[in-house]
This record gives sequence, C-alpha cells and structure tokens, in this order.
Amino acid sequence: MGYVLEPGRRLQREVRRVATGRLDEAIEYLARALAQPETTDLEVAVHEARKRCKASRGLARLVKPALRADATSFDRTVRDAANQLSTLRDAHAIVSTFDVLLAAHPDDEILRVARDRQAAISDGASQDAVATGDDRIVTALALLAEARASAGDWKIPRRFDTIEDGIAATYGRGRSALRRVQAEPTDQQFHEWRKAVKYLWYQVQLVREAAPSVLGPLAEQLDVLAETLGNDHDVTVLVELLDRHPDEYGTPIDIDHLRDLARSRQRDLRTAAIRSGVTIYAEPAKAFGRRVARYWQLTRDLGPEGGPTHEYPPARSTVERERKFLVATAPENLVPSATVQLRQGYLAADEGRSVRVRDAGTSGCTLTVKAGSGVERTELEWSIERDEFEAAWPHTVGRRIDKTRHRIPYGEHVIELDVFAGDLDGLVLAEVEFDTIEASDIFEPPTWFARDVTDDGRYTNASLALHGLPDDDDDRR
Repeated sequence: MGYVLEPGRRLQREVRRVATGRLDEAIEYLARALAQPETTDLEVAVHEARKRCKASRGLARLVKPALRADATSFDRTVRDAANQLSTLRDAHAIVSTFDVLLAAHPDDEILRVARDRQAAISDGASQDAVATGDDRIVTALALLAEARASAGDWKIPRRFDTIEDGIAATYGRGRSALRRVQAEPTDQQFHEWRKAVKYLWYQVQLVREAAPSVLGPLAEQLDVLAETLGNDHDVTVLVELLDRHPDEYGTPIDIDHLRDLARSRQRDLRTAAIRSGVTIYAEPAKAFGRRVARYWQLTRDLGPEGGPTHEYPPARSTVERERKFLVATAPENLVPSATVQLRQGYLAADEGRSVRVRDAGTSGCTLTVKAGSGVERTELEWSIERDEFEAAWPHTVGRRIDKTRHRIPYGEHVIELDVFAGDLDGLVLAEVEFDTIEASDIFEPPTWFARDVTDDGRYTNASLALHGLPDDDDDRR
C-alpha cells in the first residue's frame, strides 16, 4: 500500500504502518551505504533516506493534534537525523544546478569550469564519507532507530478530527508563507514556504484515497510546486557557496557572471511558483481541512470512488524499434529540448525479458515490461502512482541505474542522450526510435556517435543494472 492511509482501516494501525515503513526504508539505505560502500551510490542513498525522513515528519505533523508531545519529539529526532545528511546532499545538488544552467548555456566555459570543480569536490566528499564510516551517517542511523521505536507505540484516537486539524494547520502555514513571500521575496521566505509545501504534499498523498479524483490532481500540483521551490533552494545554496568561497570558482568577474546566471534562473522559478501557489492556496485553511475530512468520512460510509481504487488503464502496447550507440564525446554545442533525471530499478530480468519501474520526476512513474532483443522489441507500459513506485522500489536493490536523459532534435528524429551516474559513471549512450524497420535501416547516425551496440545485449539497461559495464568496454575508455 505504500505511503497512503486507507480510509476503511483502523487509523492507528495505518499511521504506525506508514511511519515505521518509511523509517525502515531510510535505515536500510544508510546501513547499506556503510556495509557495501563499493556497490552503493552514496548520493542516491542519502537522497532516498532524506526523502523518507521528510515523509515521516509530514505524517507526524498530520497526527500531531492526537500525539502532541510524542509527535514533537519524533519530528525533532527525525529532523536531526536528516540534518546529519544535509551537507552530503547539498554538495551533489549544486552539481545538478550547474548542469541545469549548462543545459541553457552550453557554450559558457566559465560555467563549465565551475561545474567540473564542484563535481570533483562532491565526488571527493562522497568517497571520504563512505571510506571512513562517516560519523554523520552513523549518527543519523542511531536517531532513525530511536524514532522508529517510538512510532511503533503511537496511540491515535478513532475519530478523524485530529487529522483534519493537522492537515488544516499545514495548509495554513503554507498559505501564510505564500503571503510573506509575496510581500518580501527573500531567500529565507522562499525556503520556509518550500518546507510548508513539501509537508502538505506528503499529507495530501497520505489521504488521497479519500477522494482520488480531487486529491490526486492536487498532489500532482503540489509535487510540481515543491520541485520548483526545491530547484529555487538549490540555486540559493549555489549562490551562498559562491559568496563563501569565491576563490575556488574563478575571478571576481567570473563569480559575478555565475551569480547573475543563477539569479536569472531563480527569477523564472519564483514567478512560476507564485502563480501555482495562489491557485493551490486559494481557500481558508479551516475550509480545506473540513473538505478533506468530509471526503474521508464519505469514503468510510460509501466506499471508494467508482469502486476499486487501484484499477489500471489498459497498458500502452507497442513494438519498440530503437537503435543504440556508444558515445565517447558529445559535441559541446548540443542544445537539448528537454532534460530529465531518471532512476529505474528492475523487479525481474533475465535474457531478453525485464520488468522495471521508473521515476521520471514531474513526468511521473511507470511500470514497463520489455521482451525481445535487437532493433525491434515488445514493450508494455503503464503509468503508476508515485506511492506505488515507492512500494516497488525497495525490491529493486542491486538492480538499479541512475541517468540524466537529454532529448536532442536531429532532423526528423530525436536523440535520447543518456548520461549514466553511480557505478556506470562515464558511460554515455544515444538511443534513436523509429516507426519502421526500414527507417532504422537507412538512418545515418551523426559523426559523434561511436559503436552501434543495438544487438549487444550487454548494453541494455537491464543488463547494465544487473551486471554493470562489460569488461571489454574499450569504446567508453
């Protein structure tokens, strides 16, 4: 069931299940990072653990009117655990922010040099943290174990009133923070609004089964808004870094240039965030809480909307026709039409067949079945809810890949340039899809493509996730 409360079940049991489940997953990510440093991507482990910390805190705030001091103590403990990991996360977030700026300004050499410098700093921090059994990770694990033990003893009243009060309070904090942002748009005010939005997003996900037709789209809107404000915060962190350590990133003129690029992007992000926020926070907080409470009670009395809540639309059944190429060095003047961070894991995979889940950020999550080899393969794909992805994700441990995908127009085709991270760092693959086999046969690849690996099963994403890079990967080297 994942990160969702079921209206037809005992609330106390549901709240305990979700709280302990999120913390168990956070503990698993960090424990594996320490126990298996050679096969664990620390950046991913820290990111996933921090997400589950925030989700747990969102739940605690939702039921705080019932738990009172217990919720406050739990929230503080989990917050302290997440704070232990924040510096590890910020180092990599800055690299991602540089990457976004570079996608918009691919010929900016000052920006490229600064980005490479930060990447070296971030990689060094990750390697040192794992190699030395970083005290921050050890401390975070101890705090999460403490919080997990306390969540198992939570006592929740049978009435919904406490959750109504909790979600109304979170909505009200976000509404007030938005007003402050509009009156005084400082970095700190946006940071406070971001936290309130994030907690509301987690809470709406928790109660969305009360009215999926209404709360589902609201959760998606909040997800987009939270990501926009998260990107804004990453820009703020980047600017603060430039101000603290200007000598590490170039001359004073270089620093002014980098700061101007960052703030320009931030203005665009903030304009979009405020416009979205005024729609989401359009009603008084108490009215919002009463509305959600009414949805919950209706579902308890009458059952879920439209019958079962987990019916899936028909699968998108296609024959995928695709050629795949290694890339040694991509031209610096490429301008992507879109860039997205992908993480995907395999629930099952063997020769010629695989079942995977993928998180594409604001583009949503999918469950995909592939079969066959070479240019033409069968592909079945379903859209799934984010909480369903999160429920499946722990079962893909040891069979995952992380990559950044750039979509690049090329004549009548689109090149999907995948830049891999983690254990596959340095691997770059280009994929091009076709409507017919004939079109794939006559395709003339650009000169910067290297070897065609369409028929080399070792370069399928499933094989890379299971076995890593081929031993004889001379083209990449």
